[in-house]
This record gives sequence, C-alpha cells and structure tokens, in this order.
Amino acid sequence: MFTIEEDFHGWLLDQAAALRARDYEALDWDRLAEEVELMGARERRELNERLKNLLWHLLKFKYQPTQIQRHRSWRSSVREAREQIEDILADSPGIFGGRRDKVLAVAYTRARQKAADQSGQPLAIFPEECPWTYEQVVDEDFFPGVTKN
Repeated sequence: MFTIEEDFHGWLLDQAAALRARDYEALDWDRLAEEVELMGARERRELNERLKNLLWHLLKFKYQPTQIQRHRSWRSSVREAREQIEDILADSPGIFGGRRDKVLAVAYTRARQKAADQSGQPLAIFPEECPWTYEQVVDEDFFPGVTKN
C-alpha cells in the first residue's frame, strides 16, 4: 500500500481497490474525503474558467466587431467553450449548486477585466453587469453584435 506522500497515483489506485473490495480498514478516510472535495472544486474552477473565456469572446464580438471580421476563429472559440461547458454540465448537472446567476456574474466580472486588458480599451466601455442571460450565453446561435444572415 502506498501513502499519499510517497506516490499519489499509487495511493489513488490502492484506495480505489480498497473501495471495490469493501476493505474499510484499508481506506484513508480523511484524505479520501479531502480528495473527493478537491475533485469537486477542480471541476467548479474548470467550469468558471470556461464560462469566463466564453464571456470574454462574447464581449469581443459585441465591442470589437472589426476585429471579429479579421479573426474568424473567434466564432470557433465560442463554440468550443460552449461545448466544454455543455460537457461539464452533462457530467455534473448540479455543479452550479443553485448559484448559476452568481457564478455567471463572477465569471463576467473577470471576463470584463480580461476584455479591457486585451483590447486596450477602458474598462468603462464594458457594462458593469453581464448584459446577457445565461440562456443567451450558452445558446449556440447567439453572437452579440453579429447579424444573422
């Protein structure tokens, strides 16, 4: 048996084997609980990062339309971010924990700052609060500032 300090991967495999064998004495209960909590936190951070990047790209569509004309890959980046969010939600539908709008607001605040930093435009150009609903943000056909053909 490995300890977590010696070999994290080996420890994980040992813990998985002990769980499957229902060998309760071999389980490192406290550390196992910590690792499960950390897994949840990593997944939430991943969702937050994907949402921030999606909002950043949507801000570029809205506030840098001439740049969009030159960088068509931004549309692909938006679609990719939406797919990644969709995948996370498919695996963990309760990840928002009833706080979806708060998570969106925090991600937007960070995206807003990133948009100002990246564009060189004043932060005040971008609305203080997210101008879109969550449903719009994840809608595969929503690209602010772009008219549909």
